[in-house]
Amino acid sequence: MGVLSRLQLTANLSVFGALCGALHAVALVLAVRVRQAIWRDSLFIVIAAALCVMTFQLGVIERRATLPGNIGLYTVLGLSAVIGAVSYGTLIRLTGMCALTIREIAAIAVGCMFAAFAGLLTVSHFHFLGSWWLAALWWFTFSGGLWYFDHWHGAADQRPIAVSG
Repeated sequence: MGVLSRLQLTANLSVFGALCGALHAVALVLAVRVRQAIWRDSLFIVIAAALCVMTFQLGVIERRATLPGNIGLYTVLGLSAVIGAVSYGTLIRLTGMCALTIREIAAIAVGCMFAAFAGLLTVSHFHFLGSWWLAALWWFTFSGGLWYFDHWHGAADQRPIAVSG
């Protein structure tokens, strides 16, 4: 993603969001043990990229509702992180890639919110990390939560393991 942020294609933040969303969706499709038809995998990637852009645009709209100081920035970022995680987790659940429960999706969303907060805090002190740092922490947290709930909790339920680990 650091390379993507250097390309001219990513001058538009919506395009950057779509590329990040598609990149993570491709990685998820390749890592999932449950094989699906290529058209379903392709559709998943396109929808995931669109969700990423819609979540970003929602954050831009939310940002216009100004709150005092950094509270507004953290509120918008946290809400966007939660909405993104819930929508992406629901997409994964609906496509049958992983049998997540609503409670597990909510736990992943809370983790993504705290990852976004940590990312904003660190990027405000270490500017060299760039804007990709927020996306990287969010995707890493989402992937880690997905792996945890599928691998560790999924084994107890005898659900099929969807993510390699």
